[in-house]
Amino acid sequence: MLTSLVREKISVVWLALIVATLTSWLLGVGHELPTAYAAVSIIIIAFIKVRFVGRYFMELRHAPAFLQAIFEGWTLIVASVLTGLYLFA
Repeated sequence: MLTSLVREKISVVWLALIVATLTSWLLGVGHELPTAYAAVSIIIIAFIKVRFVGRYFMELRHAPAFLQAIFEGWTLIVASVLTGLYLFA
């Protein structure tokens, strides 16, 4: 049964989202990194997760190319703006 779950791509994506969530949590709770590095890493991980959720669980990978481009652009712009606001505020 477990091998059949791993064969499904969406199961692998789900597992990657769990690992990303745990990584973000570890960075936020007890880390040896400077605060700015940890915060920027958490923001980047969050937007990688947003991209995976949009593509695999909202089925944007099967959407027309212009919708995919809008989603990818929005993700990149918002992640950049939030990172910039954090670093330069």
